[in-house]
Amino acid sequence: MVHVSESVPPGAEYSLPAAVDADSRHFAVQRYLLAGSRHVPQSLPFQLLRRPKSDGSVDVRLAVERPLDRETASSYRLTLTAFDGGTPPRSASVEVAVVVLDSNDNRPTFDRSSYEATVYEDLPIGSTVLRLRAADADDGANAVVRYYMSGASLASCGHVFDVDRVSGDVVVVGDLNFEQMFVYHFEVYAVDSGPEAVTSSGVAVVIRVNDVNDNAPIIVVNTLTTSGTHVVDVVENAAPETFVGHVTVHDDDSGRNGRTSCSLVSHSGDNPLRLEHVFDSEFQVC
Repeated sequence: MVHVSESVPPGAEYSLPAAVDADSRHFAVQRYLLAGSRHVPQSLPFQLLRRPKSDGSVDVRLAVERPLDRETASSYRLTLTAFDGGTPPRSASVEVAVVVLDSNDNRPTFDRSSYEATVYEDLPIGSTVLRLRAADADDGANAVVRYYMSGASLASCGHVFDVDRVSGDVVVVGDLNFEQMFVYHFEVYAVDSGPEAVTSSGVAVVIRVNDVNDNAPIIVVNTLTTSGTHVVDVVENAAPETFVGHVTVHDDDSGRNGRTSCSLVSHSGDNPLRLEHVFDSEFQVC
């Protein structure tokens, strides 16, 4: 068995077993033939070298003829045949297994060009939003992938989201608040675990936050008197339609959750006041 790294340059040589023939020099081994089995391409990336040695023996070597790629072919089964000088020639064969060893020549690749997810702002801490997937065509540790957020992404989003280094899960680690931030953009990388680690290109992750009805309406009353909060002084002989106070209503939620209505209710049963809609969320009491 011959072990060859896929990173070796063309011209690298490896020893092969030489044949021995007890006959005289004329009938001894005259030539060798290297062939691949029917399970490998006819055009092998190897060539057979045969060099005479000073003691009369022959040095037989396997030479790499062109670059190897373990991801395309991880092994070769070859047959080395020796022929003597007889007529017809006698021959003997030996199987040679060539195992192509991996080198860290591939970078991790994500299965998408970008990732997107939409969540509600009340999603609990610890929830998984989505899972990132990256694969590496190498072997062993060279193919074991770990994930991490870029430095800039950690600074801007690390207080809300984190990426599990092993699984690639994007996890909620902080409170979401639609009113403060409704979309997050960050970048994630994958790096293999080879001795000379190779890093992927960054992949964009976009997480949109949907609003939930978690804010109560806020009512602000402005009056012409200063008797106290929400206290209005009105003289008993005030004419009808006299201005009493200005009311604004606001809700920090969005969409339907942020729409408000306002009404005036008397707890005494007799209400001499009227709430008039002025504009949008503004009213006046008369």
